[in-house]
Amino acid sequence: MFDLDGRRRIHVVGVGGAGMSGLAKLLAESGKTITGSDIRRSSRLDALSDLGIEVWSGHRPERVADVELMVISSAVPDQDPEVEAALRGGVEVWRRPRLLGAMTADIRTVGPTGTHGKTSSAAMLVEAARAAGEDPSFAVGENVIGLGTNAGLGVDPWLVLEVDEAFRTFEEVNLSGLVITNVEAEHLEHFDTVDNLESTFVRVARGVEGPVLAGIDDPGARRVAERAGIPGFGLSADARWRIVDVVEETAGVSFRLVGGGFSQRVRAPFPGIHMARNAAGVLALCGELGLDLDGAVEGIAGYRGVRRRYEHRGLVRGVTVVDDYAHHPSEVAATLRAALRSGHRRVWAIFQPHLYSRTGQMFTGLGAALALADRVVVTDVYGAREEPRPGITGELVAAAARRAGAREVAYLPHRSEVARMVAPWLEEGDLVVVMGAGDITMVPTELLALLAGEGTNRG
Repeated sequence: MFDLDGRRRIHVVGVGGAGMSGLAKLLAESGKTITGSDIRRSSRLDALSDLGIEVWSGHRPERVADVELMVISSAVPDQDPEVEAALRGGVEVWRRPRLLGAMTADIRTVGPTGTHGKTSSAAMLVEAARAAGEDPSFAVGENVIGLGTNAGLGVDPWLVLEVDEAFRTFEEVNLSGLVITNVEAEHLEHFDTVDNLESTFVRVARGVEGPVLAGIDDPGARRVAERAGIPGFGLSADARWRIVDVVEETAGVSFRLVGGGFSQRVRAPFPGIHMARNAAGVLALCGELGLDLDGAVEGIAGYRGVRRRYEHRGLVRGVTVVDDYAHHPSEVAATLRAALRSGHRRVWAIFQPHLYSRTGQMFTGLGAALALADRVVVTDVYGAREEPRPGITGELVAAAARRAGAREVAYLPHRSEVARMVAPWLEEGDLVVVMGAGDITMVPTELLALLAGEGTNRG
C-alpha cells in the first residue's frame, strides 16, 4: 500500500498541519520511515512523536540529506531552508496534492468535498463504515473524537479521505466515490472566479470512477450537479436521497432518509439542519457503495464529533463553552442557529476573522451571521500566511455586526486578552461559542480556567 515508486525514507515539511499530520501517520503505519518538521511545536507534533515518528520544530536542513522524498504542505514556501537543502541534494520535492495523487493511485478512495462540512462528513463516513462492518483506512482534517486520531490504517482495501478543494488539491486525487456537500465562493485565490470554481467541481465529479452525489439544497452544488449530471441528496423534492420529517432538538437532529428503496429514521447527535445534510450525504454515499445502511445509521447515531466542530469544551459555574472551526459566513450562521436552539439563556459569539483577503471580501456577511447571537465579541484578523493589509481589521466585522442589528458588540483586537475581558461578563445559563480557524482555539481553555478560578467576578 502507498508504494510511492518504492521510496521509503520520506520527510514531511509542515507536518503539524491537520492534513499533513494524518498523511504522515498513514505513511508511517504502512511501513515508511517518516520524519517531519514544522515551524513551531504543537500537540500534533507531540502526537506524532508518541507514535515513534521523529519530528522537530524549526528548520534543520542538515537532517534531510539522506531522505528519498520530501513532501511539503501547500502553504510552505519554496524558500524554506529544508526545501532548498533537499533540492541542492537532488531530493525530489512534492507538494501535498501530488502526494495524495500518488497515494490514491494505490487504494480505492472515497470521501466528501465542498466548501463546508467536509471534516464532519468524513468523520461520520468513517464511523458509519465501521458500524456497517467495514474497516477502511482514513485521513480526516481533525481528530475524530470517537477514534482519538485523525488518521489510521484499516484492514479493508479502501480509504476515506477528506477531499480538499483548496490549492486545487482535489484535481489530483483518484476517487471511487464522492459527496459534494456544497459549493460557495471560497478559495477564489486558486480559482479566480466562481464559474471557474464550479467548473472545476464539475470536472472532478465527472472524473470519479464510482458514485457521486451533491447536496442540491445548496445553489452552487445544484448547479454543479446539473452540469455534471449527478444525483442529489437533501430536502429538495427532486433529490434521489431525500431528507423528510425533520425534528430539530437541543442535542441533535433527526429525520427520515428516503432513497434507493431505503426509508429509515436517522438521528445525528449534533444540532442543526446542516448536520442532517451531512449525515444524509454520508448515508447516501454508503447506500450507493452498497454498504449495510442499517449499520451505517447506527454509526451516525453513535458519532461523537471531531475536534473543533461544535466541540463541547466544558461547563463551569453554569456557563457552557463550545469551540468551532467556523470562519466563513455560512458556517458561522449554521453554528449560531444550532446554538440558539440549545435552550441557553444567552448565546455569545466570540469570533476571530481568518485571513486578510477573506475578511476584506466577507466582512459584511460575517457581521450579518454574527448578529444572530445575543452578544458578539470580535478579535483582530488572524493573518496566517498573509501579510497585513491597510484598512483590513477585525473592526470591519464588528462594525458590520452592529449594522446588521447585533444587540451588543465588543471589538477586542488582542486574542490574548479575550478570556480575561469576557469572563466577568458571563452569567449562569450562558453558552459561549468560540469560532475561527486561528489561535482563537486557545480561548476556551483560558476562559474555562478563569471561570473556575476564585478571583473571577461575573456580573
